[in-house]
Amino acid sequence: MSHFYFALTNPEAMPLLELEMNLRFPELRKSYSRPGFLTLKAEMSIPFKAHFARISGVCLGKFKLEDLKFPKAWVWKREEDLVIPDQLQELSEASMFKMGEKVTLIMMITQDEYWVGEYQLLRTHFQTPGEVSSIIEREVPSRAYYKIAELYESFDLPFDHQERVLELGSAPGGASLFLLEQDLNVLGVDPAEMHPSITKNFYFKHLKVPFETLREDDFKNGVDWIISDINLPPHVVLKEVHRLEAFLEPKGIILTLKIGEEKYLRSLPFYLEDFRKKGFTVDLKYVPSFRQEIALIALRS
Repeated sequence: MSHFYFALTNPEAMPLLELEMNLRFPELRKSYSRPGFLTLKAEMSIPFKAHFARISGVCLGKFKLEDLKFPKAWVWKREEDLVIPDQLQELSEASMFKMGEKVTLIMMITQDEYWVGEYQLLRTHFQTPGEVSSIIEREVPSRAYYKIAELYESFDLPFDHQERVLELGSAPGGASLFLLEQDLNVLGVDPAEMHPSITKNFYFKHLKVPFETLREDDFKNGVDWIISDINLPPHVVLKEVHRLEAFLEPKGIILTLKIGEEKYLRSLPFYLEDFRKKGFTVDLKYVPSFRQEIALIALRS
């Protein structure tokens, strides 16, 4: 008997998702797919959770509209211009799922094509159909604002009043803006210019230097968090982060790692293990605003 699974991701991440399936789940075979939507099958039941998916779980198959008779279900549409039928929209809006409960997800792939999946609602999931971001779009210095905002919501990050954040690669200031909005003190490190709305904030300080030049003497009061969204290979970022955390001893580290090559995808387990050896609890998360990247969240155990 075949077992089927599904994964939803952003179209830009489809190549990484498929590569991840080959590396982590060789027993799975690709079945049906569309940009952002992938189904797979295996001859046995497996614990399936994809890193590069917003949502992944068990696939119940393809359904006709008239057969979508569930007591409660969320409805997700693959493309923004698709129009969800009124009865499904009403069902989705009326459905509530509790943490730990099994979610029934109706996935609208085209205007007349529906697939159904199931997954367990975890604390790190958005409480929305298909992990659609609940962050309201606004004018911000960069897309990094949405990345850290989504991670903050997903993990309920334990930021405390006036904690000190070291942000590596801070320009032009998207993530800095969100952090300042959370009542944090931000030390941004980047040779590039920051947005004027950030530099005029009393709780922001800019070190206009490469992050590789930072030394212990630069931190008289220490830091509570290290955050980075630098567009460099993961091993370059991690080398410097490990160097800094050795003397700064932050309570948490949040890194957006750019995974554009197979060798970095293969190295993810080793990146996680390096932090665990240092006493961190570590997790990975793919959020709606990501492309070919993934967040590594490390918190002191």
